[in-house]
Amino acid sequence: MRILHIFSGTDSNLVAKDYIRFIQENFGSDNHSIAVIGKPEVNTNISFPRNLAAIKYFDSYSKKLIEIHRYFSKFDKLIFHSLFIGPGIMAVFLVTPSLLKKIVWVEWGYDLYNWRVKGSNIKSGLVNTIHYSFRMRIKHFVAIFPPDMELYKREFKSNAQIFYASYVNGLYDQIYIRDLNSIPLSEKVRTGDCINILIGHSCDPNLNHIKVLEDLLQFKNENIKIYIPLSYGNMENGDQVEAKAKYLFGDKVTCLRDMMDRDRYMEFLSTIDIAIFNTQRQLGLGNLAPLRYMEKKIFMPEGSAMYHHFRSEGADICDYNAIKTMDFKSFTQPVDMKKAKEFVKSKVTNMNMKIEMWSKIFNAPFK
Repeated sequence: MRILHIFSGTDSNLVAKDYIRFIQENFGSDNHSIAVIGKPEVNTNISFPRNLAAIKYFDSYSKKLIEIHRYFSKFDKLIFHSLFIGPGIMAVFLVTPSLLKKIVWVEWGYDLYNWRVKGSNIKSGLVNTIHYSFRMRIKHFVAIFPPDMELYKREFKSNAQIFYASYVNGLYDQIYIRDLNSIPLSEKVRTGDCINILIGHSCDPNLNHIKVLEDLLQFKNENIKIYIPLSYGNMENGDQVEAKAKYLFGDKVTCLRDMMDRDRYMEFLSTIDIAIFNTQRQLGLGNLAPLRYMEKKIFMPEGSAMYHHFRSEGADICDYNAIKTMDFKSFTQPVDMKKAKEFVKSKVTNMNMKIEMWSKIFNAPFK
């Protein structure tokens, strides 16, 4: 079976590089090829490994539609790593059953939770109908977060085969290979050192950065430093978040606008003491695994999908909604994340498990 993995060139570099390595090392290039569609963001210094002959690049989907679909027709299975295509392209697939039946959708969260266009006019209704029909008629669906399997069933009532498979970044991250010697929160509290706080991982509005900044304002005069990664996603929202953060916290906040390479970013995460992800949906899994492994204190809204799932795995996740009534002592009180560390280690770095997960997807016959 010939399989084509399709990535967006604009927002998937961090995931794609390690995934391509995983495919090359464990499945080879004879049956697996890669297509990258779209030019990389100008603010990233991370590129795809262009030396691999199995990778084909297309600058634009809409401008190269005929060429792309002709290329797609050569493969038996088309694995979309996130649904980054627009409704026009989806409509083409919907009227091309020979291609539509080949699609495997690996969801990334935003494409499962935030696909609806706001509005009540005919155009928005048509766009949403296309989005829904495309997702419902896909034959294979892959969740990268276990609760998303039930959400897909509930939302689309599709007859697709449903799989769970996690990505492979943890197989190659330095934090699982060597000790980064981060100072425990308990020690920093004891010595009165600066407490480093992380808000989210991107410019995604679903992280509700400004609400978090307002809730943290009560700690402005404490010995804190706030870090906000804003290197990708909705850059307009990122600009608004940065302006608000600087206005509220001045030089106590640092907004990270440039993409870091993976090892450097893991080094940065090792310096964080408290991480806040104020979101109701699945977001930032590639950040939350290393943060849990490094036993960082993490706040999420009670009632959210990630809050309950991670607590079921033994992580002592704290309720974000409680921050506004906390004093600084309670906010910085250490938590026990030893079980979370053990769980992450057993899952994230398990090469055999990753191979088995993805093999099931690659080998699954279409109904």
